[in-house]
Amino acid sequence: MNIPDKVKIGWRTYDIEQGEHRSADCGGDLYGEIRYDQNKIYLYDKQDEESKKVTLLHEILHGIGYMIGDTEFRKNEGLITALSENLYQIMKDNPGIFKEV
Repeated sequence: MNIPDKVKIGWRTYDIEQGEHRSADCGGDLYGEIRYDQNKIYLYDKQDEESKKVTLLHEILHGIGYMIGDTEFRKNEGLITALSENLYQIMKDNPGIFKEV
């Protein structure tokens, strides 16, 4: 999986920008962020490549929650983190699994 310049989630296309570290409103670290109002996904560029991929999957899952209108899902950071980390590992451990997609 490469980090693309854009990703389509449902009917929306999000630009992917890599850049400086951002701080979360809650005071924690922010390695990625999806902005629904701007159709943008931001990734912290100083992460290693594997972490960027997991972060991108994390933000894509937030985007899916937004598209299906599930506020509880898209705001559940623990669930989104668990899903993104495990989906990434499945794709990494089974490299041919989604080739025809």
